[in-house]
Amino acid sequence: MTFELSVVDLIDLVLRGGTFGIILLVIARLLRQKEFGPLCASGVLFGITGLVEIVLNAPTVVALLPPQSFVTHALQQLHFIALWWFVLALFNDRFRWRVWHLWPVAIAAPLVAGASWAPAEMLWYFRLALVLMNATLLGLIIRQAVRSRDGDLVDERRSFSLALAFSVPPFTLFVLVTNLMSIDAPLEAGLCLLYSSVYFVLALGFSFWLTNLKDGLFERSGNDVAASPERSELSSADRLELDRVVTAMDGGLYLEPGLTIGGLSDILSVPEHRLRRLINGGLGYRNFSAFVNDYRIREAKRRLADPGLAREQIIQHAFSLGYASLAPFNRAFRERVGVSPTQFREEALGRVAAE
Repeated sequence: MTFELSVVDLIDLVLRGGTFGIILLVIARLLRQKEFGPLCASGVLFGITGLVEIVLNAPTVVALLPPQSFVTHALQQLHFIALWWFVLALFNDRFRWRVWHLWPVAIAAPLVAGASWAPAEMLWYFRLALVLMNATLLGLIIRQAVRSRDGDLVDERRSFSLALAFSVPPFTLFVLVTNLMSIDAPLEAGLCLLYSSVYFVLALGFSFWLTNLKDGLFERSGNDVAASPERSELSSADRLELDRVVTAMDGGLYLEPGLTIGGLSDILSVPEHRLRRLINGGLGYRNFSAFVNDYRIREAKRRLADPGLAREQIIQHAFSLGYASLAPFNRAFRERVGVSPTQFREEALGRVAAE
């Protein structure tokens, strides 16, 4: 029995093997994290489905798989959904699994089934719907990365967000589309080689960020604050400047509606990049909105427990604390306190009345 391997096949095999090993390294790094939360779990799932994706697009496997393979479609779709989950967890320190996070699975399941088993005249409709759904996920991924970047105080994560959002998701969508278009005509070796080359470059860059960045990228304290900020590591000038930040916030600057890191930078005449470093390195905050919300919720608890303000409507408190509407106030309050503002006030005033 002879086995012939062309130069293209050999290059493709080497690249896929290298990519496979790199992703395994990333998965191992995630599995070793002390706090194995949603970020690490979604990262491991994304990595495992990525390994499957590498194998599914290998020339030999493509030639062996039957046309319109349900398994192929399902695994490729899971890979894209896992990427969305990973991005949500990566850029949201308070991310927790919720039922609504499963909506892509609920929508994709019938579409994948239709793209695999529907009659020929209906096949393209399911394929198009599947592409549109993934294009929507792509838009959500880019939106999440860009929106989170503005208030992110972790420099490494800020630079990583754009690199991730504008490289991996578009390529993953491109692979999905070309696979759907090539169901009846298996992918050519040249296209498979292109896939393997891009897979290798993306995996190499991805592993560089995840294995060489500070461990703080993976840490989650549940309140967007690093476990043990080392203010002593700041220079004397930094500490004095940080004192100005804290004094301004203690003085009520956090009540300013729509306060951003850029706005605070202008008010204090401190360069934005240095302000990010001071709040992150000196106070341990990883996100600017968490920094502001901690001040606001602390004041909200004081006001809600004040008998003199017992008749004040919750929405009035929200506006006076700098929130644009009631929903973000309720969400931030519940995340930090564990109950709604209304429930907190009832319990606090109840204790006062009992005394």
